[in-house]
Amino acid sequence: MIATGAGYRSLPLDRWSDFEGAGIYYAATELEARTCGPHPVAVVGGANSAGQAALYLAGRGSAVTLVVRGADLGAGMSSYLADRILAHPAITVRTRTEVVALHGRDHLEAITVRGNAEPGAAGTDLRCRGLFCFIGASPATDWLEGVAMDDHGFILTDVEIDDTAPGSPWIELGRRPLPFETSLPRVFATGDVRAGSMKRVAAAVGEGASAIRSVHRSLSEAPV
Repeated sequence: MIATGAGYRSLPLDRWSDFEGAGIYYAATELEARTCGPHPVAVVGGANSAGQAALYLAGRGSAVTLVVRGADLGAGMSSYLADRILAHPAITVRTRTEVVALHGRDHLEAITVRGNAEPGAAGTDLRCRGLFCFIGASPATDWLEGVAMDDHGFILTDVEIDDTAPGSPWIELGRRPLPFETSLPRVFATGDVRAGSMKRVAAAVGEGASAIRSVHRSLSEAPV
């Protein structure tokens, strides 16, 4: 059973690790919203998760700056979500922009943003009680070989596996991959490391429990 998880991607900025949990967050829940209170916050990312976080935090009373590296908010975000964000009075969208510096003592207090079309510019300082980073995750699969993965390194399982290709072990076994089974028979993957998973703790726990059923089934079919 492979359950090595994934790590949130971060920005290569000085003092990033100092502010993790003290102004830098990878989720926008009730806990983070209470910590930030009514203070200004920033959300980094251009996909749906970033958009949903921006709307949630704006709804909790924070002035939100959405920092998007690309030129078009709709390029990686659902159109209905992008439209809601652009219409929200508490959300400022900065496209073609990156966070280039962090400021504060024991807690994040401000950030510097700069347009990526003008790398030599001085940048703009923004008050920021919370920086919410939604730029994806990297799976812990650098050590893994011989198992099918997607272009991002997440492990393919069950219905995502081509079990009809010439030389496929599934033809010899006379069955298709079981739920959570990888391209290697009797090797399973669950949680954040699996392609298509929800990337949430509760979902990972549920997947692990469900995968045990497949493990027992594969063991019962194994030759003695």
